[in-house]
Amino acid sequence: MASRHIAFMLTSLAPAGGIERDAVKCMKALAKNDFHIHLIVAFPHEEMLNTLSSLPITWYRVRTFKRPPALGQILFCIKTNSILSKIRRQYGDMECVSFENHPSASILIGSTSQALWRKARIQGGMGRSLRPLWNAWKTYSEKSCLRNANKIATYSEQVKQAFINYGVPSEKIDRVIIPVDTTFFIPYKSHPLHERKELLIIGANPKLKGIDIMIMAWEELSNEWPGMSLRIVTKGWKVNTLVKKTDAPRVIISPFIPDPREYYNNARLVVVPSVYESWGNVVIESLSSGIPVVASTQVPSSEIIQNHEHGACFTRDGDQDYKKLLQTLREVLKNSNGQNSDMDLRHQQVVKFQNNNPEITSWIITQASKKSF
Repeated sequence: MASRHIAFMLTSLAPAGGIERDAVKCMKALAKNDFHIHLIVAFPHEEMLNTLSSLPITWYRVRTFKRPPALGQILFCIKTNSILSKIRRQYGDMECVSFENHPSASILIGSTSQALWRKARIQGGMGRSLRPLWNAWKTYSEKSCLRNANKIATYSEQVKQAFINYGVPSEKIDRVIIPVDTTFFIPYKSHPLHERKELLIIGANPKLKGIDIMIMAWEELSNEWPGMSLRIVTKGWKVNTLVKKTDAPRVIISPFIPDPREYYNNARLVVVPSVYESWGNVVIESLSSGIPVVASTQVPSSEIIQNHEHGACFTRDGDQDYKKLLQTLREVLKNSNGQNSDMDLRHQQVVKFQNNNPEITSWIITQASKKSF
């Protein structure tokens, strides 16, 4: 049995989710540093039970419901508080980590600002949310979580500043990055970049992830690059419906899979035109795989793109976003070099970036070690 204990609370634990991947990275890092993890989760995917089976984890399944989400979250928090009380009676006042705005969390990681999120929804054409109970819960949980948490990690300076504007003391907030495994995501030189015939975009929500403006841009770009295809990795029916409404040719729709390298290794260029992201793992994973990236500046991880060999960034600000994206895609496809040496340079940019910035796994170990039993 490990000598130190820490709790994690997650509503969902699935192999393809961004929050889940971040949480798993942190749990693996803590396990290597002699921590036993008490994992409180409502909806664990069976595959994740196998993925985490080798880690020192005690599982606590919380029975709640997905709809309506506000009531489900409230019930999850009530039951989580009860579980935490029992665990802490045995192991002391350990930290509780959350990647969502749960009032019980003492360490909050990667939370987004509700004000920034609402602004992004309107800017992305999604409009204001019409679910008053859900909105009320989100507002309450954010205020409570920011007040109750001992330490907060954000993935962008923009979110950090938004929390400071809410009245959160600046010393309570650290800005960190999410690292990728640069021994796992490496350039696949057996399929050289200049021979690849796919543009790749990944995401479920077509407006939030910018899939809508990518399809609009592709309708024109496809005529200029007749040998290329657009691969969209997604789930649900929304993207399929959107594609059917357009004249965009050579669009391949694929499902999420546990190992995205299968898609990266066939991509000439990866596109991340999101209207809002808390971080953006796809940008870092793609560059580490040697692939140039076109990203919106609303994606915090886009700061790693420093020159034309890495790709390019554009800023989303209105109805003409797809034209800005189209022009940026044209420039990158024209100017990016497909040589293996350039793939190595992109990979090294990720290594350098991660070495020069505080990353979440070392941060969580430091915070957890301040209060561990």
